Amino acid sequence: MRDKQMNSSRRNFGPMSERTLENAQIHLLSTRYDLSRDSLLAGEIVRYVNHALDEEEKQRGIIRVRPGELFLKTSHGDLILPIRTPEDIERAILGERLDGIRRDILDRCLKSYHRSFPATGATELESAEIEKIMRALMLSRGFFKKYKSGHGINTIPIREKSYGPVDEELMGRLLNDAKSVGLSVSQRVSNMELSHRSETKREIIDFLGHEACIPPAIREPMFLSLARVRAHFCPLSSTLRSGQMPLVSMHVKSGRRLELPTRLQPLAPVVVTIITPQELEELGQKSSFEYSELMEFHARRMARVLVEAYQQDGLISYSELQWCFLASANRIGRILGWYQHKHNVILPCPGTVLDMGRMLTHKDIIVRLYLKGMTVLEISRQTYHAPRSVDAYLKVFDSVLILHLYNLPLKLISRVLNRGESLIEEYLDLVKENLKEVGEIRIYLQSRGIKLPKETVA
Repeated sequence: MRDKQMNSSRRNFGPMSERTLENAQIHLLSTRYDLSRDSLLAGEIVRYVNHALDEEEKQRGIIRVRPGELFLKTSHGDLILPIRTPEDIERAILGERLDGIRRDILDRCLKSYHRSFPATGATELESAEIEKIMRALMLSRGFFKKYKSGHGINTIPIREKSYGPVDEELMGRLLNDAKSVGLSVSQRVSNMELSHRSETKREIIDFLGHEACIPPAIREPMFLSLARVRAHFCPLSSTLRSGQMPLVSMHVKSGRRLELPTRLQPLAPVVVTIITPQELEELGQKSSFEYSELMEFHARRMARVLVEAYQQDGLISYSELQWCFLASANRIGRILGWYQHKHNVILPCPGTVLDMGRMLTHKDIIVRLYLKGMTVLEISRQTYHAPRSVDAYLKVFDSVLILHLYNLPLKLISRVLNRGESLIEEYLDLVKENLKEVGEIRIYLQSRGIKLPKETVA
């Protein structure tokens, strides 16, 4: 049983341990400078360059926010809280429960607060205040119990059969909010000072030449490339807004390379907004919440994080999202499932964009939107899918529709199309709801350019 649990934890959290700045830099060296993907030399180059730049910036008082750290502006000054560390991920991989890790994270953040502002003193009032902020920021179990008023998060179904009209206004608002809150990666890097001391630069270039045997012509470009990647993934604190967190996420292009180990896949540097000052103020103004109101509040925050990451070419899974909000993936999934079904929207994550996991809802919505008369391009914009992906789902639906028209049973349709029965069943439900007559089915298929013999029967 213990081994089974560890295997499950490693499957869920193992990829996260490989999404690091260092692996992103090694990926750069392997794709641009022809070093081997498993090169020991590449790893040594990355470690040397990062250490030299860390030491220089420490001396100069330059402050960067690392992936997994939360940047906050407080009345005492800027605060960086280490929410997620490699050690936390390793504990989760070894099967330790999130509850224990979360308690240690809260304690660590409290200590970080007092180290950052020692003049304020470790009064009980201030300790309670920073803990209150942390519990407001994170979707912790204790915070939910406080407001749940007889409801239970586990009573919320992940999937529902009833759908309302697509909330196009909400989908547009999510995109606009993400654009207004965060800077793009290119804008953020253009605002960074990438200049380094001449002695540091010379030291690194000498290392590349004498120790790593890199040809003279590419020593300086290699150094500048690695420094730029480092700046992408570890932004200056001065470029961030309060409540933002840098992350190393799966790149949207990973869908083409999913057969590779995570460390060899392209990675995306993203900055997401965990909570805004306005949201913190909203939490502070109210002493109690209706359960559905609190659900909507936290679901909106999670939705924003997913959309912000997607606009920076990144995808965040529910397993990763739980480290942003310190809640279980089950709780994250149920809240976002509730939110997507309530508003009939699609949120970008590996399940919806890359078809990873058992995410069937987006296929359902794509077909529904098409049946309502939307074009492939319109559906593509609303569902974060490439037009060819939208058309691929419609082709599967066409195939199901044709076989259903010839009275093939569900199991046989699944066998013929080599698709799961649950997906076929979902498509058949759509047929029953929207194309009830043989004539309607024939008209739909003709609109898709499919010609059928006149003797077709249902």
